[in-house]
Amino acid sequence: MIIERVDRLEDFQGLRSAWEAVYHADPEAQFFLSWKWLAGVLASYPEQWVVLTARDVDRGYLGFLPLRVKIVWSKSHRQLRNEFQFAGRLFWADYGGILCRPEHDEAVLDSFASHLKQMNWSHIFLKGFRASDRRFAKFMAPFADERLIVDARTSTINKGETDNLIAPFIDLPETFEAYLSQNLSGNTRQKTRRVLRKLESSGEYQVTTTCSATEARDLQILEELWCNMWKERKGSDTEYLAAKYRIIVKRGLDERLVHMPVLWHRDRPVGALASFVDRDKSRLLFFVGGRDEAFPDFPVGLALHIHNIRWAIERGIKTYDLLRGDEPYKYSLGAVDARVRYPIIRTKSGINLNGRLDRSCVGEALRIADAFASRAHRQEAITSCRQVLATVPEQETAKRLLTSLADAS
Repeated sequence: MIIERVDRLEDFQGLRSAWEAVYHADPEAQFFLSWKWLAGVLASYPEQWVVLTARDVDRGYLGFLPLRVKIVWSKSHRQLRNEFQFAGRLFWADYGGILCRPEHDEAVLDSFASHLKQMNWSHIFLKGFRASDRRFAKFMAPFADERLIVDARTSTINKGETDNLIAPFIDLPETFEAYLSQNLSGNTRQKTRRVLRKLESSGEYQVTTTCSATEARDLQILEELWCNMWKERKGSDTEYLAAKYRIIVKRGLDERLVHMPVLWHRDRPVGALASFVDRDKSRLLFFVGGRDEAFPDFPVGLALHIHNIRWAIERGIKTYDLLRGDEPYKYSLGAVDARVRYPIIRTKSGINLNGRLDRSCVGEALRIADAFASRAHRQEAITSCRQVLATVPEQETAKRLLTSLADAS
C-alpha cells in the first residue's frame, strides 16, 4: 500500500476519474466525500487542506482521505501546533469519512491511520464521522498509542435539546402515494393532504424551482429569510453565517448539485430550502432553509419538505437525508435514525507529534511570525520562525526574519 499526499488543487483535479470510480464502488460513500462537492471546497480554501491517497501499483487508487489543516498558537506551550479535521468542514459538511474500495477497505484504513501517526499534528477532530462499526474500529485501532489520547465527544445544539450526532433519514418508496400511506401518521397524512390541496387549487400559493435565471433572486430570498429566523439567536454572527451559506449554496447551484424550491404566497416569498442532490448514491440531502415566521397562516416548512420528497420520488431518488440533528419535525415526516461519531485524537504532550509543523501551513506560520514581530512579541516570532525552519530548513523568509529579530535584540 502506497500512501501519498496531495495538497495542490491541480493535483487533486487530476484525481477526478480515479476518485469518482472509488466513490461509485464504495457502498459507504456519501455526498460530502464526492469529487464535485470537494472540488468546490478545496478550490475555495487553498493551503488549508491535504488529501491522503492510497494506491497499489497493480490495482491503482484504493482510497482517499481529505483533511482540513489548521495552524494555531498554543498559549500554554508557547509554540505553533496543527489540527486536522475532515476537509468538508470548511464548507460545513455534516458528514466526514474515508473513501475505500470495499474489497481493500481494511488495508486502506489501517494504512491511512498508520500514516497519520507519521505526520505532524496535536489534535485530530473527526466531527460527523460516518462509517460502519467495522470500518470505524479498523481506522481507530492504530491510535491506541502511548503518545496519544482518544476521546469520544458529544455534540448538542438548541441549549442541549438537539443531539447533533443523530442523522435522521427517510427511505423513499416507489410512489408518492405510498410515501403518504406508509411513512406518515394518520394526523400528519391528513394535514399533508390539506396542504397539497391548498397548494394545487387555491391559486394563492406556488412553488418555483431555482434556475440560472432566478439564482441571484432566490439566493437573496434564502439569505434574508434565514437571517430573519436566526438573528435573535445568532446575534452579531448572523450576517457572516448567512453569507457563508449563500456561498456554499451558490457553488452547489453552479455545479448543478442543488435543488432549491421557493414557496410563494402571491408575490411574497415565504420559504426556501436548499438541498444537495447525490445522483450517484440516489440521495437528496436537506442542507439549509429559511421561512417567514411572520406568516403563520400556512405550514411553510411542511409544504417545502413534502415538495422535496415528492420531487425526489418522481426522479427515482431512494433516500431523503435530513442530516444531523434530531429535531421533532424530521420524525413527523417519517424519518428514522442513523448515528455519526465525533472522536478526537490528541497528543498527550499537547504539541505536534513528530516535532515539526505540517508543511502546508508554512505560509500561514510565516504570517503569524510576522504578526508577532510587528506587535513586538519577539520571542513568539522567534519560536515560530524556528518551527518553520525545523519543517523546511531552506525557507529563506524565515531565515531573514529570524536574522532581523536577532539583530534587533
